[in-house]
Amino acid sequence: MKEMFVEDDSKDIDVDAPSIAPDAPKPLQWLDMSNWDSQPTPERKWAIRDRVPLNQAGLFSGEGGTGKSIIELMRNVAHVTSKDWLGSVPEPGPAFYLGAEDDADEIHIRLAAIAKHYGVTFKDLVNGGLRVLPLLGQDATLCTVAKSGKIEVTGLYKQLFEAAGDVKPKNVSIDTLSRAFAGNEIDRVQVYAFAMHMQALAKVAGGSVTVLSHPSLAGISSGTGISGSTAWHGAFRFRMYLKGVTAKKGEQPDNDLREIEFKKNQYGPRGEAMVLRYQQGLFLPEAGVTNLDKLAREVKADEIFLDLLRRFAGEGRNVSHNLSSPTNAPAVFAGEAEAKKHRFSKNELKETMSRLFTANKIYVQEYGRPSRPHQRLAVKQ
Repeated sequence: MKEMFVEDDSKDIDVDAPSIAPDAPKPLQWLDMSNWDSQPTPERKWAIRDRVPLNQAGLFSGEGGTGKSIIELMRNVAHVTSKDWLGSVPEPGPAFYLGAEDDADEIHIRLAAIAKHYGVTFKDLVNGGLRVLPLLGQDATLCTVAKSGKIEVTGLYKQLFEAAGDVKPKNVSIDTLSRAFAGNEIDRVQVYAFAMHMQALAKVAGGSVTVLSHPSLAGISSGTGISGSTAWHGAFRFRMYLKGVTAKKGEQPDNDLREIEFKKNQYGPRGEAMVLRYQQGLFLPEAGVTNLDKLAREVKADEIFLDLLRRFAGEGRNVSHNLSSPTNAPAVFAGEAEAKKHRFSKNELKETMSRLFTANKIYVQEYGRPSRPHQRLAVKQ
């Protein structure tokens, strides 16, 4: 029974009533939303709009040798130089690349091709904030398993965390997961703990963290592109998967082609896929895939179409706008050296002809006897 005693004011007091211990946890700090009706809704922040959210960590998976490292280096160069990356312009700012699978010479070779493509120098990359740490043959572990079984960070992680807080990179590339994570990939608790540390790194940087990884055989066959536990998909806020393009029945595979699929974007559209082609040391979108590349290619197609039309007219060779005619311009021009050099297909040149008609740059000219007129395509003067 509980003891009771009476004070002078005659009020009973329960001496066994609970009291707050000195080391008791603080009360929960609930979010104060009381002023939100009068405040504007904040805009979502992106490292790459509609693809990679800011302050988040994600995975970029793909089979070995498919080109993940090249594509990730291209992205980092795009960050520091404000250039296009797969049809989007990443948020400008510094970028870190930790590479545990290649030495300094190989990274030099790859960056030289990328810098040439973007028309920048290594001085531009350094001034823009690109920082590269080659760790081939060295311990690249960022998170390991303590004796207690919990995931803990290493000295390298602490160095990286401090540098990220100082420099504020828009992206930190960790290449690859197998070298950075010393835990068990099928242990959900360990996976989420590793993701938490990558998230902390993204937050202190004010950017994104991208961990490159290899899928398991099951991940390849299923098309998920992950390895181990499904927690890898759930623990990260964005995920990309790079794979070879499967040939159609009866066709030979094109070993220069890849497909990148944006598997997950926690805060925007997902499921976007893009075909890339290996050329001159880079993986670039197939013609017409991205907005900036499409614009540049259309301009070039217009230029070549008009040049060919003028040349043919000067040579007395008439071409037709009629696609059923054996002399239709798109089919004839596609066989010329100028078009072959840029891989302009008949279908692309068909679209080019339509675009030039709309722009009032070409027209159908009638010629011959009035009783038996003919038509030919001509450049409008």
